Amino acid sequence: MVRVMPLPPDYRAAEVLAYHGRDPASLSERVTGARIEKPLVVDGGPVLVTLEIAGDEARLSADRSLSDAAEAAIETMARRMLGLLSDPDAFEAHPASAALVGARRGLRIPLTATVFEALCWAVIGQQINLTFAAALRREMVDLAGIRHAPSGLVAHPGPAEVAAIDPAALASRRFSRAKARYLTGVAAAVAAGQPDLDALAGKEAGVVEAALVALPGIGPWTARYVLLRGFGHADTAPIGDSGLATGLQRLHGLDRRPTPAEQEAAMRAFAPHRSLATVHLWASLADQATPSGTKSRKPVTRPIRPSETVAKSVPPASAGPPP
Repeated sequence: MVRVMPLPPDYRAAEVLAYHGRDPASLSERVTGARIEKPLVVDGGPVLVTLEIAGDEARLSADRSLSDAAEAAIETMARRMLGLLSDPDAFEAHPASAALVGARRGLRIPLTATVFEALCWAVIGQQINLTFAAALRREMVDLAGIRHAPSGLVAHPGPAEVAAIDPAALASRRFSRAKARYLTGVAAAVAAGQPDLDALAGKEAGVVEAALVALPGIGPWTARYVLLRGFGHADTAPIGDSGLATGLQRLHGLDRRPTPAEQEAAMRAFAPHRSLATVHLWASLADQATPSGTKSRKPVTRPIRPSETVAKSVPPASAGPPP
């Protein structure tokens, strides 16, 4: 299988490659230069899928012959991973976006290969930093993934495989007992179709969020992260996220981080493009560093405008690692 996929003229490959390469020691994907390699389980076994970005196109290939249905599924996954489902043009034309976009025109939202992968990342990443979350994810993949011997990589396990992991095995590999129980429990529910992730695709954000928070261990932050990075929903924001709060603080020149209620109110200005606004706010954190690695300057002190607040505060959402 070899396919050439055209890329938009303003395509920003660096952010896409950085997202998929955020764990350099990952067992389930490898980023080398402009190449992403990822084993996937299709047609009854693992296949190594390679995405190579060159100029205005991406070359998609697989290391063995596949059925037409499998090729179509892999191309869909590739489009997700490349961020081709997001629409920066509509966001950048939004009246509220000018101060946020800056030099990042064309920024897109790369997604995980499957929704379930985003769900695993979100549950594993609750209340811990990215480095530790990546390490725990490697342990899960090592326990339940399917090995692709020629590449040395391991295909990310599906819901049934994760559900079958003994929580004690995860606990022996630095998972908290609660996190191990939540991860395997969520996987078991998804494997049983409760909820059916495929059926939720295309539903309104509120419907998807309600279905996810009904699961033990899933709160609003986790659900909204999955909406953004898994389902590719255009209008969601993981309120309570540390990076989101800091980005809004710097954007508006506040002397403190906004509360969750204030974050919710401030993000409404970007509707119906809150997902891309979130990714720009995350990306803006890197803009604050000078070449020497120090922060550029302190934010201007001012009170939060009344329009940025709501009458009642809400409890903090479960924040996780920088996505």
